[in-house]
Amino acid sequence: MATRCFGRPNPAVAQWYIVRDCERVNCWHSCHIMAVRYDYRRRSTLPVPLCARTSPFGGLFESRRSHRKRGLRMVRSALFGVKRIFFDRIFERSYWTWRRHPTIIVPSMLGTALSVIEQSIVTTGLIVFLGTLAMNGTLSGLLTQLSSRGLTLSLLQNSSYSSLLIPIAVISTIVVLLTAILGGGFVYSSEYGVYLEAWNKDKATIGSIVEHGSRNWKRMAWTLLLSNLITWGPLAAVFLALLASALNANSLAGLVGFAVSSNLIYPALAASLLIALFTVYSYPAVVIDNVSGLKAISNSFRAAGRNLTATFSYSVVRVLFQFFLVLVVLMAGFIGLPLSSFGAAILSFLLTPILHSTKTMIYYYSKPEVQEMPFELSNPIWQDISRQLPRAAWRKIKAGLAEAGRFVIGPRNLPFHILSILAFVLGVSIGNYVSVNGVKNYLISIGYVPGQGNKSVVFPQVIPPVLGADIFLNNWLVSIATGLAGIGFGAPSFATILFNGFILGLLVPLSTLTMLLAAILPHGFIEIPSFILAGSIGIKLGYAGLRRFTGAERVADDPMSDVGIGPADSDGYLSRTLRQTVYVVVGLAPLFLIAGLIEADITPIIMRLFGWTF
Repeated sequence: MATRCFGRPNPAVAQWYIVRDCERVNCWHSCHIMAVRYDYRRRSTLPVPLCARTSPFGGLFESRRSHRKRGLRMVRSALFGVKRIFFDRIFERSYWTWRRHPTIIVPSMLGTALSVIEQSIVTTGLIVFLGTLAMNGTLSGLLTQLSSRGLTLSLLQNSSYSSLLIPIAVISTIVVLLTAILGGGFVYSSEYGVYLEAWNKDKATIGSIVEHGSRNWKRMAWTLLLSNLITWGPLAAVFLALLASALNANSLAGLVGFAVSSNLIYPALAASLLIALFTVYSYPAVVIDNVSGLKAISNSFRAAGRNLTATFSYSVVRVLFQFFLVLVVLMAGFIGLPLSSFGAAILSFLLTPILHSTKTMIYYYSKPEVQEMPFELSNPIWQDISRQLPRAAWRKIKAGLAEAGRFVIGPRNLPFHILSILAFVLGVSIGNYVSVNGVKNYLISIGYVPGQGNKSVVFPQVIPPVLGADIFLNNWLVSIATGLAGIGFGAPSFATILFNGFILGLLVPLSTLTMLLAAILPHGFIEIPSFILAGSIGIKLGYAGLRRFTGAERVADDPMSDVGIGPADSDGYLSRTLRQTVYVVVGLAPLFLIAGLIEADITPIIMRLFGWTF
């Protein structure tokens, strides 16, 4: 029986409570919502309906003070609703749901993969731009102009660069925006759908992630677009006005516009943050209410308005968690402990799924037809985090390492391995060509000496083992995103491996072969194959997604399929391949840990032995 106290308990007088679903009390009123008078002296309760005039007892037991309190409670009920949302209970249960069903982490991993997909679009455009300039022999001049003048409008006025740069920038921007909206529709619909299923059905599978994403992505994408336009529209409008006035600063109107826009920045930011507080439930509303667009946003406004306490608590907790995480990372950096990748891992694997699950269930329990969440006893969360969670994570990593081994030796996976290796080799070749035809000459012209580091750059003092752990987490998170980015039909994984090879190819002509191998080989003989393996499983995931998109019915007899036995539909094949992808990229953690420790502790020593100076 849930109670709500609107005053501090005083042993000398009776206190009043709001009670809902009072099955333990003899409730005679049809609304089943009544006040309970608790007498601390007699240690007993006496039920009185809120509408005391229509009850058998009338107002017999109400004093003037109680009558005023009852009126205040009725006003509060009208404004905020009688039903109470227990934020602490929902948050705690979200954690234990996350522990029982680790699958709900996968949508968060897909969210990071979506960022890699967007980055791959930009990096592909960059490779095309630099490669074309290298072929035309104008790359060295571009680099010289950038170093002397910076990125100014004069660069766009030069037809040698603008005729290629502007189309690539416009196309890349459009594709990135479309990818963010459409891909975000799939990711968020699968995320909030699997949260709801884990809570209500106590199960969460990879298949349900694919199912929810495929079913609701259009509604979620439309809601995503409208929600962001409404939420951040005031701030974006003021920023665009500020930018336009800055470009016309030579005129009086431009100066006035700049002054007005500058003063409106903070009010616009406050307005956007206030709107964000009320649109916070827009995404859960799509999955729970089966609505989209303005209807989902209006439902979010209604739920947030009726449950301001829980909504505000969620927002404050989320901001505090992220602020504390950033503060820890910054403070650790001052004492030589690079923890930025650790913070990103905590945010992706722990905070995001738990907080988003909490938000989803706050909205779910705010609905009038859903009963209040019952109180459940559970073990302390911090005890589980310190003891049981590391063991559970290690079991998953071992299972993933075994799955990665099976994927490597599987003969049907050979085409995916070949494509991933081809992407890396092609990237090295393009990077080497660009370096020889522009980058190398430019670096030599500004005083670059092969094998000598830039002495003008002061690197912070860090503790090598911690640096190795940070490198490990960074590379591991990138490999996870690279593998899961393959859900975009394999092209993002191919492009990411291509770009990593491109960066390596840029370095090839800048030093002798011996010095280059000394800088790369100690850790690279583990790190590079691991990245290529992540790209390989990503390309396979893209192949499964392509079969799902084209509507193929059977893939069991496909020579490229090693997942499952017997006939299977394309949805099942995609689900099993996504599950295999998750296990493979998680299983790469020990390999990246070894490579990271070698890169931080051993590679610098070997580089100095072969003539490198820092």
